[in-house]
Formats: sequence, C-alpha cells, structure tokens
Amino acid sequence: MVGPSRGFGGVQASGAGGFATSLKKGGGRSLFWSEVTVQGRPRVLVLDAVADRYGWEAEATQRIAASLVRRDIPVVGGAPVVVAGADDITTAIKSAHDFNCIFLAARADKSPSAGECWSALQASLSGETKLFAMCTWDSADPDISSEVLVGEETFAPVAVVQQEPMTGRGASLFFMKFFAELDMHSESTNSMSGKMVWFGHSKAREIMRRRRYAGRVGLRS
Repeated sequence: MVGPSRGFGGVQASGAGGFATSLKKGGGRSLFWSEVTVQGRPRVLVLDAVADRYGWEAEATQRIAASLVRRDIPVVGGAPVVVAGADDITTAIKSAHDFNCIFLAARADKSPSAGECWSALQASLSGETKLFAMCTWDSADPDISSEVLVGEETFAPVAVVQQEPMTGRGASLFFMKFFAELDMHSESTNSMSGKMVWFGHSKAREIMRRRRYAGRVGLRS
C-alpha cells in the first residue's frame, strides 16, 4: 500500500497561469501555479472505458478505485462506472452527484478511445471546473494528452494525464499515490489548488522512480 507523505517540502508558489510539465527524468520545472482552485477534498468519479471487461485493465481500475475507498477518498458509487461510448459518459455525468474529480481509464487505440472519451467529457462538463486524471495503460495518444494539458477551452484547468505507455503496475502506483497525496494536503483548506496538484504529481513521480517504473505523466496545474 502506498501512503501519503508529510509536508510540502518547502516549495514556494508564485504568480498565476497554467502550465504543463512531465515526469520524464531530467525535465525542467516551472514554479508558477494556476489561480484556479477546485473546491473540496477529492470526490472521484471513476470511469472505465476499456472495452475488454475480462482484461487486466478492468481489474486494475477496480483496484485503484478500491484503494481510494480504503483511504476514505469518496468514489461515486464505490466502484468504477463502466462506459462504452459518449452516451454512457453523458449518462454517468448526469447520474453522479457531488464529485469534483474524474479519473478516466481508457485506451488510446481502441473504441471508445481516450480521444472519444475526452470529447464526450468536454461536451458534458462545459462551464464546470473539475480535476481530471487520465490513464491509458500500455497505450498513449500524444495529441489528446497535449490537448488536455494545454487546451484553452476546458473543464479541467488542473489535470494529470498519461503521455507514454506504462505497465499496469506502474500506472496504478502513480495514480493511487497521486490521489492519496492530494487528499491529505487538501484536508486543511478543503480545496485543491494548483500547488497541491503539483505536489501530488511530484510525490507520485518520486515513488515511480524509486521502484524503477518507466513512463511519463503530464501535469497541468
């Protein structure tokens, strides 16, 4: 089990404006955070768009959701919501109550693709503000990742998005650690700032390096 760390490590925030960075080793880091704040501690709608319901991806998504529940991080319905296309995503959004984060598990190369899911979420959540996390397992779509991280019209001004193929264990470790850190550090303010999202991303990146998992997850905060 991956536990949260303690403290922000003395990082000083300044300025405003979104930015995107990645966890690739040796990459530079900006110290500017968005002024956008998502209200509340994480309350997560987990969407599973992987078509193979008997594959390892579905099981891994269930484990991630179960890990959040064990840590008292609310998951809508207590389990992933299976979606097979845009209509299902629209229905899931309308049916869910009181969530401020979306964790999407999809594949870049199969229907519904990560790109199709992103477009459906953009249409369903226009005008709203949510934290968005996207896992594409051992596939990746650089164009969609870039759109999520730098696009101007978005419901997700704070986001973490997989940019390169990763193993199931590596991806699961990253996102479980990210949400654990984010929940702990949002407790005192009952909100999620760009700085907190950056810190959660940094701690998830750190544990991946320590355990020698390869991969790249982009950050918009």
